[in-house]
Amino acid sequence: MFFEVFKEGIFVFRELHEARWQPFGLEGDLLLFFRNLKKSIDSKDINRIKKLISDNYYSKTYSNTNKFQLLSYFQYIFKTLPFFVNPSLEVEVCKAPESKNQQEVFLVIKPILNVHALGINFGSQGFGTSNRMGVLLERDKNSGLFSILNMEDIP
Repeated sequence: MFFEVFKEGIFVFRELHEARWQPFGLEGDLLLFFRNLKKSIDSKDINRIKKLISDNYYSKTYSNTNKFQLLSYFQYIFKTLPFFVNPSLEVEVCKAPESKNQQEVFLVIKPILNVHALGINFGSQGFGTSNRMGVLLERDKNSGLFSILNMEDIP
């Protein structure tokens, strides 16, 4: 009996963990991009995040209207968290990705930031917004890698 409960607990934990690393609706290069973004935020690595944001980044609905301001925002968030507190990004895909052209992909997500300390989840909140977010990714012509070109609030 105890073994069955334990086994089901592990199954539920694994299912939740896999959903965080493989958001439903993403595959291929898009999935790899969001996994890299998650790793960057979870490890509080500003240099890694820098590589995931286009130099041409812009936004009209967020106060972080350019790449420098967005990186400053991430840096502020990471510095306010004590060293033993770790963020964990979760992305819920609300609209399937659609190609705008061969170089751009648009999708709607709901980013959720979970805050963990010593393995305990102390809370979750929208990361940068409490609403959905429209994200436009651009593909580098040489490397084929994606970067964030635009993010807008979608009420």
